[in-house]
Amino acid sequence: MNAAADLTPEQKQFLAHACAFIAANPTQHELDQLLTLAIMLLPEPVAEMLAKRAASPGADAPQLARWLQ
Repeated sequence: MNAAADLTPEQKQFLAHACAFIAANPTQHELDQLLTLAIMLLPEPVAEMLAKRAASPGADAPQLARWLQ
């Protein structure tokens, strides 16, 4: 499955905001809320990658960048 083709403009916007939010170093409770929303709004592979990004915010996430294009 090519998740990039499946993202709507609204999903891309949510993903961009989510990445920026993660970079702002939120509390664990806030991250949990974000990831719960992500599971409901994004395709599974995208939500999983976002969760990995949240687990290690300093890590490079090239796949997320591709989905944002």
